[in-house]
Amino acid sequence: MKSNFSKGLLMTALITGSVMWGGTNVFAEELQEYTLDPMLITAQRMEKKDLDTPAAVDVIPREQIEKTGGASAFEVLRQSIGLSVTSQGPNGVSYGSMTGDATIRGVDRGTLVLLDGMPLNQDGKYNLEDIPTDIIEKVEIVRSGGSVLYGSEASGGVINIITRKNVGNKIKVSAGDMGRQSYSLTVGEEGFSAVAYLDKRGKINRTSTTASSGMENMKVLKYYRYDDGERKGIRWNYKINDNLTFTHAYGENENNVSQIHPNAAKYNHGVYQENKYKNTDNSFLLNFNDLNGLKILASYGTQEKSYDKSQWKSNGKLSSSGLYSWRKGHNTNLEVQKSFDMGNNKLLVGASYKKEDMDIFSSKELKDGKISLGKNANYSRDIYSIYASYNWVLSDSDTLDINVRETFARNCDAKYEKKDVASKNLNKFTPEIQYIKKLNDDSSVYTKVGKSFRLPELTRIYGSSVILSANELKPEQGTHYEIGYKLNSGKTAWRAALYKYDIKDSIESTGSAANETLRYYNADVKSYGVELTCDIQHDDYFSSSFGIAVSNPKQKDNKGNFYKYGDRLQLNAGVNYNRDKVAASLMANYYGKRLDDDIKKYAEYKVKPALYTDFHMSYAPEKNQKLFLHVNNIFDREDLTTNQVPNPDRLGYISVGRNFMVGYEYSF
Repeated sequence: MKSNFSKGLLMTALITGSVMWGGTNVFAEELQEYTLDPMLITAQRMEKKDLDTPAAVDVIPREQIEKTGGASAFEVLRQSIGLSVTSQGPNGVSYGSMTGDATIRGVDRGTLVLLDGMPLNQDGKYNLEDIPTDIIEKVEIVRSGGSVLYGSEASGGVINIITRKNVGNKIKVSAGDMGRQSYSLTVGEEGFSAVAYLDKRGKINRTSTTASSGMENMKVLKYYRYDDGERKGIRWNYKINDNLTFTHAYGENENNVSQIHPNAAKYNHGVYQENKYKNTDNSFLLNFNDLNGLKILASYGTQEKSYDKSQWKSNGKLSSSGLYSWRKGHNTNLEVQKSFDMGNNKLLVGASYKKEDMDIFSSKELKDGKISLGKNANYSRDIYSIYASYNWVLSDSDTLDINVRETFARNCDAKYEKKDVASKNLNKFTPEIQYIKKLNDDSSVYTKVGKSFRLPELTRIYGSSVILSANELKPEQGTHYEIGYKLNSGKTAWRAALYKYDIKDSIESTGSAANETLRYYNADVKSYGVELTCDIQHDDYFSSSFGIAVSNPKQKDNKGNFYKYGDRLQLNAGVNYNRDKVAASLMANYYGKRLDDDIKKYAEYKVKPALYTDFHMSYAPEKNQKLFLHVNNIFDREDLTTNQVPNPDRLGYISVGRNFMVGYEYSF
């Protein structure tokens, strides 16, 4: 690997020598300039400057996205403070139900991801690695419970990905070690734009630690090898008129992974299991904005996941092969929002409807305890919400926001082959109060308190091929507190936040999807923490940033004792340089004081610290051409990508060693 890396650097040297609401009412057409006080819309569903927003918010503009050199939203978000981005696969790659996860302030599965107003969450999954950075205009991250304004899935916060609406004509190609290749094409005319992409992910010899597993009534060693994978898709939008835009996106993601026995003489030349995963996403979005406060979003999306598995005996004969599991989710969303100016104040009211419908197949019998239910099932649920927000300007320096939401869950049921199971209808009222005081033109303080509410995902309740059913699973309910300070001083922006939350019946997991023992249960959790970030524009060429987040998440066991878990310390830093034809960026993100997330089996087991590093450099010999180099994992570390302690009976998923991509971009 290291020799390939050196060859790649030599090659590079030779080359260079010759939304609507929720953030989606933003039709950005030009690259956003750097500013210490950017405009936001996600935190309050209405456009405001950062200093006037009573929440901890990060904005990653297009300029910064390009500097990171990340290929997907997963890689861009990995450098954000207060956000833990984890995955079992390399660089966020999903293995069936084992998808990448973005956890805000330790609230597991409490992150709502929006893409142009359309919620991406389907059964708790949103596949950040499938969103190429070429389509992203900017990202807004709200680090606070957002259930009141955004609904059940935002109990920890919101990640709002806003895509580019007008793009130039550009082609980009790149290649790297391990056989990786990437191609993208963007085209745009007035009112129309499209982005097509193809990535080949190459081969990675080992993506996990080694552990034992039960096969053929005996224990054998195993580890995962990533054989190959491909991501391809297209996203286009058409501006029908000044008020109405239509967007369509289609993407396919295939990943082939093998479980390897160290003895190559056994099984299929050392391979005793081959897993083929395929994800297909298809979505349609109609976005209406009359520019007078009325906004309507209608979307329909499908998310299909299939998992084929082949298995060999120790004598080399094929034991089984075929479709192991399949699921297809259908999400229909309709949301209407209207804002009213009332003198200096503003009232916003809205209503939403979401239809969740999912078809399931498992090669193994789905079960309710020991009762067999068959191999096929359909899960469905209707979720209705009404909400309101009143922005009350008390004085020139004082503003109070009062937010409320009522959520109704209806028709939640599972239709198995052998029986039907229905869950109770639910209603939940969630209020929130926010207050912000402008100290002067460059600083403000804020405080907020609010309730959160999260419905358990359908497969968490009714089960799947790798998830055991838990019909008794209850919604989680929490209370969140926060106080913050924001200061722009010269060319420096400081942000500080202190928070605390208590969540009753948090939806937690134990067991392993790989071992088919994964099960969800309710447990109380609590945490408090502090976050500090600083962004500095040193001069016209240099900028830097750093951040620190310290937290204390704890989970209650069935005896009433609280145990620590999760990432408890995060440090990040970055430096950027941009002058004439050269741009460079160096970023580092450190996670320390890590503890295993599964307190039922591994309470307060220590996970070794992780350090993620990236270097990106580009050179533009002409205005319409660019050469670039991206290096990931500079120090060639083997870090655990999840808070899961490896042991002789349990795999740990590891980061890819030092790797690089070199490429060329041409605009026409």
